[in-house]
Amino acid sequence: MHIFITGFMGAGKSYLGRNLATLLGFQFIDLDEYIESQSGKSISSIFKELGENAFRQIESDCLQSLALPNHSVVATGGGCPCFLGNLAWMNEHGVSVYFFAPASLLAKRLFPEKENRPLLAPLTKDNFEAFIDAKLAERATFYEQCHLKFKVPEFGQNGLEELADYLRKFFT
Repeated sequence: MHIFITGFMGAGKSYLGRNLATLLGFQFIDLDEYIESQSGKSISSIFKELGENAFRQIESDCLQSLALPNHSVVATGGGCPCFLGNLAWMNEHGVSVYFFAPASLLAKRLFPEKENRPLLAPLTKDNFEAFIDAKLAERATFYEQCHLKFKVPEFGQNGLEELADYLRKFFT
C-alpha cells in the first residue's frame, strides 16, 4: 500500500512528505523529480516547450507507471489529481492525503520563488493570492475526494507525527 500526498504547490508535499516517509520507515518519491529524471527536462521547461496538456499527460503516465516499492510515500504535483483520472487511480492504489493550506500561507511561501513555477510566473503581487484562491476553489472538488485531509502547519512539522500514527493503522 502507498500514500499519495497532494495539495496545492507550496503546501509542503515534498518537505513534509519526506519527513512523513522517514517517520513511517517508508521510501519517499517526489513525482516532479521523477518526471524530471525521466524526461531530462525541468517541469518549467516541459510547460514552456510542450504546454500544460502535454505535461499533464507525461505526469499521468509517470504516476501510473511508477514501480512503487511496498510502503512508499509519493508527493504529487498540485494539479496531478485534477487530470486524466489520476486521483481515482491514487485512491485505488493507496491512501490519498490532501495537504491543505490557506491561500494566504501559500502566497507567502510561493511569491519569492514564483519564477520557478510556470502557473505563477506571470502573476504580480496584486493578483497573486487571488489567483491561488481561485485555483484552490477550482481544484477543491478533486482535493476533497482524497481519503484524508491534513492541515499544513505554518511552521515546522506540527501534527505530522499524529498523521503518521494514524496512517500506520492502514499498514499493520
